[in-house]
Amino acid sequence: MYLFHYYEKRRKPFLNLSDLTDEESIRLHTKLASENPNFAKRDDNGRYMLHRRIVEERAYAAFIKKGGKPQRKAPHYMILDTKAWEHCEWFLDFGVVKIPFEEFDNDTVSFTYGDSFPTFKPIFDEAPEYELYTYDEITNVIKNRGIPLRFVEDRPWYEPSYIEAQVWSDEIINNYR
Repeated sequence: MYLFHYYEKRRKPFLNLSDLTDEESIRLHTKLASENPNFAKRDDNGRYMLHRRIVEERAYAAFIKKGGKPQRKAPHYMILDTKAWEHCEWFLDFGVVKIPFEEFDNDTVSFTYGDSFPTFKPIFDEAPEYELYTYDEITNVIKNRGIPLRFVEDRPWYEPSYIEAQVWSDEIINNYR
């Protein structure tokens, strides 16, 4: 099993907007959105970072409740296993980092079956309630439901199209920067 991280080749991997101050992250997010219309789709009237911080606070609390041991307040985002290359439409010239899951400490990685935004619904009332999973839990979910198919036509926006991994530590990530 592998975790994949995608990034713009003109930048380094694992740069995290959440590591910046609110002002810095909003300024950078606005700049990135102006450079890449695909990236701008992630914004909701200039409130992306506000919503992202809400999602990250909820995910952090849920992970601790499940016994996780996060070493960061905000995770690094990755995608689990195959079909991950299809997410490159978010980037103009994407690079990818592929890390075997065995390198990570299970206590520092959580998963959502689909994106963490609809899972923790900062503003989306119509999104179904999903949850955050530990490694053991997500492997059971995969056995029962499989890995979601990427972007099937006429699928609701909130329906899972990949498994997101939230890496709550810099330890392994720093080896791949």
